[in-house]
Amino acid sequence: SLEEGAERIQVTGSRIRRSEFSNASPVQVISGDISREMGLFDAGQMLQGTNQAAGQQIDNTFGGFVLDNGPGAATIGFRGLGAERTLVLVNGRRMAPAGVGGAPTSPDLNLIPAVMIQRIENLFDGASTVYGSDAVAGVANVILRKDVEGFELQGNYLQPKGDGGEETVLSAMWGKTFDNGFISLGAEYYDKQAQSFGGNPFLKGCEERIWETEEGDILRRVSGYGPIERGDDTCDIFPLTNRMSIPFWGSVYRTNGYTNVGIPGWSETADPTGGDLGPVYGLPGWTHGDSDGDGINDVWFPDGNGDGFLDIDFQDPMYAYEQSDYFKKGDYRFRNKRYSLLLNGEYALNDASDTLFYYEGLYAKRESPIFNPGGQLFEVVGADNPYNPCGVYGTDCRAGIGFPYGPQDVQPILNIRGDRDNFDIEVEQYRLVGGVTGNLLSFENIGLNNWYYDAYVTYSASDGTDSRQGISEANLLNSLNTAVVNADGSVTCGNGSDGCVPVNLFADNIYQPGGGTFTPEEQAYLMVNRTIDTEVTQFVANGFIGGDLTTLPWNDEVVSSVIGLEYRRDEIKSDPNDVAADGLLWGYFADQGADGARNLKEVFAELELPLLRGAKYAEELTLTMSGRISDESYYDAESTYSLKAVYRPVDWFTLRGTKGTSYRAPNLRERFLNGTTGFQSLTDPCVVPDDARIENPLDDTAPIEYDASEDTRDQGVLDACVAAGVDPTRLGIGDTEETQFTNFVSAEVITGGSQELSPETSLAKTYGFVFEQPFSDDFDLTLSLTRFDIEVTNSIAEPSATYSIGQCYSQSGNPAFCSRISRDSNQQIDMVDSSFINVGLLTSKGFDYNIFYSNDILIGEQNVGVTLDVQATRMTESLYDVLGTVDDNKGEPTIPEWRGFARLRVEVADFVFGWETRYIGSGEEDDLGEFEEGTVGCTGLLNSSGDPLKCRPVAYTDDYTVHNVSISYDFDSIQVSAGIRNVFNDAPPAVDPGGVFSNTNIPLGVNYDTNGRTPFINFSAVF
Repeated sequence: SLEEGAERIQVTGSRIRRSEFSNASPVQVISGDISREMGLFDAGQMLQGTNQAAGQQIDNTFGGFVLDNGPGAATIGFRGLGAERTLVLVNGRRMAPAGVGGAPTSPDLNLIPAVMIQRIENLFDGASTVYGSDAVAGVANVILRKDVEGFELQGNYLQPKGDGGEETVLSAMWGKTFDNGFISLGAEYYDKQAQSFGGNPFLKGCEERIWETEEGDILRRVSGYGPIERGDDTCDIFPLTNRMSIPFWGSVYRTNGYTNVGIPGWSETADPTGGDLGPVYGLPGWTHGDSDGDGINDVWFPDGNGDGFLDIDFQDPMYAYEQSDYFKKGDYRFRNKRYSLLLNGEYALNDASDTLFYYEGLYAKRESPIFNPGGQLFEVVGADNPYNPCGVYGTDCRAGIGFPYGPQDVQPILNIRGDRDNFDIEVEQYRLVGGVTGNLLSFENIGLNNWYYDAYVTYSASDGTDSRQGISEANLLNSLNTAVVNADGSVTCGNGSDGCVPVNLFADNIYQPGGGTFTPEEQAYLMVNRTIDTEVTQFVANGFIGGDLTTLPWNDEVVSSVIGLEYRRDEIKSDPNDVAADGLLWGYFADQGADGARNLKEVFAELELPLLRGAKYAEELTLTMSGRISDESYYDAESTYSLKAVYRPVDWFTLRGTKGTSYRAPNLRERFLNGTTGFQSLTDPCVVPDDARIENPLDDTAPIEYDASEDTRDQGVLDACVAAGVDPTRLGIGDTEETQFTNFVSAEVITGGSQELSPETSLAKTYGFVFEQPFSDDFDLTLSLTRFDIEVTNSIAEPSATYSIGQCYSQSGNPAFCSRISRDSNQQIDMVDSSFINVGLLTSKGFDYNIFYSNDILIGEQNVGVTLDVQATRMTESLYDVLGTVDDNKGEPTIPEWRGFARLRVEVADFVFGWETRYIGSGEEDDLGEFEEGTVGCTGLLNSSGDPLKCRPVAYTDDYTVHNVSISYDFDSIQVSAGIRNVFNDAPPAVDPGGVFSNTNIPLGVNYDTNGRTPFINFSAVF
């Protein structure tokens, strides 16, 4: 029975207040103070560094990607199940989504004032019965500080190795305790500077090609033309820029003042016929060379100076865009600046019912300017455009080789500085909480003791703005397609009243290393702003009562219970301007925003049965049951349940287990995202590849024949194409110009929410033990093991266009995806539906291991406190079942089989020494690819037997370990700590971009340390 006057508290994972507690659920507590001692100053880093943060975690290395919450956000997803299945709480109450773009789905961890975090309690089982939907993989409950008395100042500074990335945090808090309660106020300024690709210590500033040879060696090498190239490098030469695509020639390259093909200012790199057109027609500088390193001259190429190398250097920043200084200044990690204000307080009436009013206020604003260069411009310029070098006013581009053709359309391929390069992201959110709690003394009149109530409302609102500038497609086309030469030689365009400015895409100022620039007049006419304003609001009203329901007749133990109601309304309004809504930027997708609201009405209950206490072989046997009924405005009511058991046969050994279901209705993005369309470059596997085409390059009218002997496509692909109604031996090589095309296609991709989605349901089970050594009072040692098993059914996903095509046209794929692909009258792919659908099963299974050791050692007269905390997680299964196609992601780079963490803390007098080690296990993609010769990685190289060397892209990661150290000194009211993160400057694993999803060779979202050795210092003072 409860001791008289024992204080009852409520812990994460239950609403029942207890005076003693044995948790059946696996819970991890992250200390805010210790995290800051070790140089962690934001909530995202604290959470994403946990072993349970499997799968891709969104951080500030994703600046150039299209994300659910938009650029600049940080989210957390446990157990490899995604951020949408992990619930984030602040002080035990739901935190609302925030972000930019169409429809943010998850809370932005960057908006939480990290210096004000007291602790984070992570719950690693399904908790929908307690907290409602989304708590599928677990709950992160961020507890903010309330223990402030007086005035407190803090300052933190971190300086990574390399250029940029400095982190500064300044905060002030004030708190006062009164007879009837307390009040505390806080303010925080956080500024993490950007770090460029060129400034990061582990990056070369470009995307390198990294290869594994059949003999186990690693090559960082690009060699595209064997001995005729200027030499090997490690950087990928693509995307090549400052070039022009012309029929017959393919790409020719800008060479101011020089030509080797008779086109002023443009040159070729190889004879497109494989013959000897250059020498035959007297073009300057052409010579015979060896393209594949086999000692046989097999290609004519331009070598004007006779040095044996190709005149055009593909490693030159003029052509290799990622080699340019402009690209290397792009953000690898973008800047993140935050302002936060916090209010906490309580006021007690000091009445018989212990009535207590509480309130919270949180305001945060995030500014994230992002510099992300790289978007190319490749618009077709008609033959009648005055500036077209192969057009009516230019040169016949085939006349130099004796085959005059007349004016031709051309396609310049180039980069423009300022075009879709800079994003300005601003997000602000405020959150208000007000509640009252107290005792229900009147319940004692009906024999119910220790009953209490708690009721609160929260209101959250966020406003995010995403602004960027780019080229107006309509204005560009108007200029290019209507430009004319007047009688006086001047060039004009448009209808005379639309302000049209003639744009010359062939001027010298356009073709510069790192990208060209427009004239001021062209800039003013072409550049437009694309903005989206996103508002997300959430209102929650929650009330519950709890207390002692009865006592068990056989042991007089109290049966505790809770019953409550919750109402929640989520609403989104995402308002794009016309440029964003209609996709008016050249080469950029349309985003029509999102509009919608939903309501949830829920009833929940908990019951705790202390079945045995203090019995032989049963010091404790407790069963906790909970349930919730959720009625979402668009779906039928769903029920969830949870069963939790704790059995302690003796004081020092505990068996525990949980089993429960969770529920997740489609979120605002999945349901209300308006139809968003954009054009995406895709590969059609059913189109006849170039090598399997027999054509006469000098006769455009000759029919193209199919050569099956040169077709390297798998037979399963060919069969799948036929099954889908497409002839893979004729597609793309028809008799008309309209039916002749390559396997590269720019197709419309449709994404958006769906009214046809069904809710997800899941079943989560955990079971394990806790051992607390009973042999000595001199030290504490706790060992625990937890087995987790989560299955999500009817999961919601957004299959990419590439995934749908791969599944449709593959023998091992899924023909159900063929219905999401449309073809035009010429059988070319013209549209792919990538909107949300219910796809199938997700699983996450494995083990958590924990060891905690604590001891006070007396050395002489000095007491030394030692603690060691060791944690490890092993994933045994992470299935992704998409309409019957099953893939186990366990053991891949983003979900390695093993993760580990260890922290040693030694306290001596006023000093604290800390050492941390984090471990991320190796991983590899399911398909590592075949070893091949002749790739750009091993062309011209021989193996130990003297045969051509074979290699393949690196699609795996090795084991990774990083170490952090700190020392702190606490004297009176001042504390100072300093340390180094990544003490040994350990580099993250490097992969090839063709093997693993990565950013500049580092796998994304795995939480590798990419800063290098990073000193930091913290200071705090209380007045």
